Amino acid sequence: MTSMLYTARMTTKLNHPDDIGWKPKSWLDSFKAGGVWLLLVFLTDLPGLYFIQHHPELPLLVRLAITTVPIIFGFLYVRDIARWMRGMDELHRVLALESFIFAAAVYLFLTATWFMLTKAGVWIALVQATNVHLEQIPWNNCTFILCMTYVLFGVGYSIFKRRYQ
Repeated sequence: MTSMLYTARMTTKLNHPDDIGWKPKSWLDSFKAGGVWLLLVFLTDLPGLYFIQHHPELPLLVRLAITTVPIIFGFLYVRDIARWMRGMDELHRVLALESFIFAAAVYLFLTATWFMLTKAGVWIALVQATNVHLEQIPWNNCTFILCMTYVLFGVGYSIFKRRYQ
């Protein structure tokens, strides 16, 4: 019985982090790594925030539903990422986990630094000197968070996989 499960597992293709990325075929491959849920977060978060800003007279339950839908899709995205990582071999699973930890840690550090610089008045001084409005970057937006962690995952993965080349 165990050898049959082992044989069935060996015939399936393992997930590989290099399957998703900037190649044309990779967009279809990214759907098994939660890409559909990530796309749904994008399609519901920004329009929902715009809708809430321009219609403040909506009942509280409607506004709550509009704001929680992207969060639910975000949780489903994380669930599919975890499933995708479980389908990897040991080396790629460690690399992907290290890359996600790197992405989360760097995002938290950047967010904390950004808010500290806001409290210090750096962004107001930058606006007055150069008319560049960096203080408007939406660090607490669901879409921005997932996009940044996705990009930082790619950066972390490219850094960590160099150890094994």
